[in-house]
Amino acid sequence: METFGNKHGFTLPLTIVILAIIGILSFSLYDMVKRERIESYRRFKDAQSTLELESAANYAFYRMNAEKKPWRTDSLNHTSKDGHIQFSLSHKQDGAFAKIQAWNSDSSKVFSARTGFIPGPRPALVLTAPQTSIALVGDARIEGGTAIKNGSISYSTNYKMMATKNSFYDTVYVADTLSYFDTLQYYPELSRKEFSKTYTEDRCVFDGTDVIQGEISCKTVITQGDSRCENCRIQAERIFVRGRTILNNVCIVAKNISLKDSAIVAGVFFAQDTLEVKLDLHQNKKLNLIVQGEKKNDIEYSGKLNIQKLTANDATIIFYGDNWDETLKGIPVEISEQVDIHGAVIINGTLDFRGKLTGQMTASNFAFYEGETLWRGFLRGGQIKGDTTYHPFLPDVVHFGGVASYEK
Repeated sequence: METFGNKHGFTLPLTIVILAIIGILSFSLYDMVKRERIESYRRFKDAQSTLELESAANYAFYRMNAEKKPWRTDSLNHTSKDGHIQFSLSHKQDGAFAKIQAWNSDSSKVFSARTGFIPGPRPALVLTAPQTSIALVGDARIEGGTAIKNGSISYSTNYKMMATKNSFYDTVYVADTLSYFDTLQYYPELSRKEFSKTYTEDRCVFDGTDVIQGEISCKTVITQGDSRCENCRIQAERIFVRGRTILNNVCIVAKNISLKDSAIVAGVFFAQDTLEVKLDLHQNKKLNLIVQGEKKNDIEYSGKLNIQKLTANDATIIFYGDNWDETLKGIPVEISEQVDIHGAVIINGTLDFRGKLTGQMTASNFAFYEGETLWRGFLRGGQIKGDTTYHPFLPDVVHFGGVASYEK
């Protein structure tokens, strides 16, 4: 027979076990609730930081769109009226583009990107010289419309420079194209100082399988062999890219840049005096080739953009033409018949264009030399085909209108 004492002896351990289980469950529940509150707070702070950075970017884009010229600020601090949104930002020149850097309220996060504009649809060709008449030579073609301030387009009948039966042009816009010209302004003074920096080393050679990392500041830079770099930045007086070099998403700022051989390049290549391109391989990634130019004296000009050989899926070619005018000798930009690109060509100067472009072009005028003879107002063999689905990303130094945006 079971006694009261035996029942009591059995009940006490059971009660202790039950209490222990309840305690463990309670602690687990408390720990779970605590972790969930910590995670909720972390998610809140992350969402708050993201909101602040997005607010900073939107504010910068608002200012870029609102200003009639490129907008810059070294330091801007903002707090909303209710105090819920706080951020700091800078928008400064960085090579050919401007760069935005934004921080949230406690500086735990930073947003950094190059900024610019995506212009609206345009005719295949916009010519900006006040008086422009263009004669097509050889197999020259313009498909997608041409906008000119005052002038005409025709097929050349000059016996030395005849148009062939394959030459072609379509719609010409003259009287109704003022908006194309009123919105276009160049501000090369913002990027002049980008080339005045001193160099920490005299000569840097990358060969074999060398990997270029971080930032390089060197008077003369040579990359060759199978050397490569990813997301690096190079500041130089002269840079020679040759061999089988691979430069991906780079920022190059130099007085003179040479891209040759079997190199694969992508990113921004910004030169002051000369940029020479003779690349054998097809370039598949986004490529920006930009020259500043520099007026040495009343008759001498150092800016030269020479694209001898290039095939590219997405290329933006820009010549700022700093203090350039048509009284200066020479043709600052030459694009040969071995060039076939999809992209944009924007030239604040005279252009000798003989290649193929699908996208959009803006230039002052066309010209070329045949021996010692300058043929001004002639498009010799070049073929331009408009693509209204293509929207180039342009630095705001070329103030072309459109929508402010960014890219990493």
